[in-house]
Amino acid sequence: MLTGLVTDVGRRLAERWAAAPVLPGLVFTALAATALTLGQRRWPDVELVRYRLRALTGAGSGSTRTAVLLLGVLAASFAAALLAEALAGPYERALQGSWPGPLGRLADRLTRRRQRAWEARDAACRAGGPSADLGALEAARNEVALVRPQCPTWIGDRLRAPAVRIRLQYRLELADAWPRLWLLLPDSTRGPLTESRQRLDEAMRLGGWAVLYLLLGAVWWPAAVAGAGAGLVAWRRGRERAEGYAELVESAVDVHLPELFERFDPETRPVRMSTGPAVTELFRKGAGPRHG
Repeated sequence: MLTGLVTDVGRRLAERWAAAPVLPGLVFTALAATALTLGQRRWPDVELVRYRLRALTGAGSGSTRTAVLLLGVLAASFAAALLAEALAGPYERALQGSWPGPLGRLADRLTRRRQRAWEARDAACRAGGPSADLGALEAARNEVALVRPQCPTWIGDRLRAPAVRIRLQYRLELADAWPRLWLLLPDSTRGPLTESRQRLDEAMRLGGWAVLYLLLGAVWWPAAVAGAGAGLVAWRRGRERAEGYAELVESAVDVHLPELFERFDPETRPVRMSTGPAVTELFRKGAGPRHG
């Protein structure tokens, strides 16, 4: 009876395997079991791990005990995957510079530092010079941010840049226009946008795994090394994929904004700057700008 119940629950968990990244969870579960077995003092004792593993999976264990053990491993792997998924959001907010509590002062100092660097390079661009030098100066300024920084991190400013640049170019609020524009986008545009966002989410999810491994390092220090490595990879991927996603969002607006304006105002060919505020007000429906 118990064996049948365990088998049925195991089958149900297996059906969910493809719905969540459980394979990384299985690796984490194995390392967590190793960490709890060895601790900090006996961290390299491989023989102890082998002994405990043989004790759990020995010939005399019985099918029910083995099934329960397998079910426990699957459940722990699934739980770890869900926890890493939950940590992806806070990790992304941290990369964007949304730092709570005492870190808020540090965020303000870093933001002001980035602003001073950007303003100095922007002033050099405005001073003019040979065209070749001007291109190099603009590239140097854009390395800090495409617009005047408002975040302590590069990723935060890169992801907010499309909304700022669209507001300056078209006097249109992207947050209000995007849901309507999305409904007008063809599949050839939606597909790359969705894929790019998913790739960014994958990088953030890797950051969630990094946090879990760093926490596990309190029990077994090699896990902290793995967590630091995963965090570095997640950060580098996050920068690259945030760049690609932000560029696609801005490009989608540039290409398809006339269709949006035409839908709400037939006399908007070519797109005029004065159209943006009117359409934005229509989207807001008198509620004013949104915050948070």
